[in-house]
Amino acid sequence: MPTYDFKNLKTGEIETKIMSISSMLEYTKDANIEQVFTSPPKLVSGVKSVLSQAGDGWKEVQDKIKSGLPPRYRDNINTK
Repeated sequence: MPTYDFKNLKTGEIETKIMSISSMLEYTKDANIEQVFTSPPKLVSGVKSVLSQAGDGWKEVQDKIKSGLPPRYRDNINTK
């Protein structure tokens, strides 16, 4: 689920909450709550990186991309 930052307009306090989009929309209906953007929204996925969760087919795609790049850019593609 994504994380969102909210500012309480009465207290000025900013807090981060993990909730669904529909819950966030409901939460921000309160006139004292405002969504603030301190950083890009993140998805909480546990301790594994997105790359480690990708299937083996993704490594093949990355290898094809790397083979089409000039040699100086090939190190910019991280593979599993």
